[in-house]
Amino acid sequence: MGDHETEDGTQDGPRLVRDYADRPERLRPLLALWDTSVDELFDRLDGVDDREWTWEPAAGAFTVRRDGAGWRRDEPGGFGGPPSVRALAWTAGHLAEMGLLRADWTTGSHSVQPDDLVWPGAAREGVAFLRQGLDAWRATLAQVDDTDLDTVGRSAFPHGLDPHLPLVDIAWWNTRELVHHAADLMTVRDLYAVRG
Repeated sequence: MGDHETEDGTQDGPRLVRDYADRPERLRPLLALWDTSVDELFDRLDGVDDREWTWEPAAGAFTVRRDGAGWRRDEPGGFGGPPSVRALAWTAGHLAEMGLLRADWTTGSHSVQPDDLVWPGAAREGVAFLRQGLDAWRATLAQVDDTDLDTVGRSAFPHGLDPHLPLVDIAWWNTRELVHHAADLMTVRDLYAVRG
């Protein structure tokens, strides 16, 4: 039992790099950061409601909107387009999509496209969608070895740089995206709590 593991085997504190001794050495820091960030993110999302989920912290913020019987996400206009403030629903959907697509294009069917995914507009379903996406990518990382990490195009997701980069760079990028957008989600929650 590690210094931060309880008697029942659950974690008491952040994951540490040493907790991943059975994984490729280059992947250990990313896994520790990923798992700790996911735990903290879901702790901070506890109690979010539907109103907060789609709340726009500024005029023109990206969110998901009713579209007939379903929901439609706002489209940012491509990579490098003008930045925008984002609602919880949009940022969580973006992270879920990242995890689901990259997992599929690394160890899955290599067929899932962005339009195949439905971004929920309600908080409960949105948090579940986020969990599904992050868990899918984490399960992919649990399957890879050093050879996979070095393989250019191991993640063959066609709508990014994946076919041109080794998997270790994609793992780094996804972890960076998680940390960046988890901070966004936490900040929007803080802003919602003190809105006027």
